[in-house]
Amino acid sequence: MFIIDDVILRTLGFSLQPFDMIWLLELMRDYGLKEKYDLKKINNQIKENRLLFELGELDEAAYKEKHELLMHELQRAQEITETLSNISITEGMESRTR
Repeated sequence: MFIIDDVILRTLGFSLQPFDMIWLLELMRDYGLKEKYDLKKINNQIKENRLLFELGELDEAAYKEKHELLMHELQRAQEITETLSNISITEGMESRTR
């Protein structure tokens, strides 16, 4: 509801301070999530790790250790991205006021 009101008011040239703050916080949250939990970036790191192992740049112990760490990071990123993608700041604020 707030997002629709905010969009309509923005197209008319109006700006309300509380709605701008919520919009800004949602943008910051989304950018932070994309930066920290970028699935494509983690997958590329897994591929790079495998390639370095196959080329002999890494020994098996270092490869397995880094692979396990990256797989854990990938699983965590998938869970967090899935969980938080449906939550908005306005929903979180509404649940606190109840």
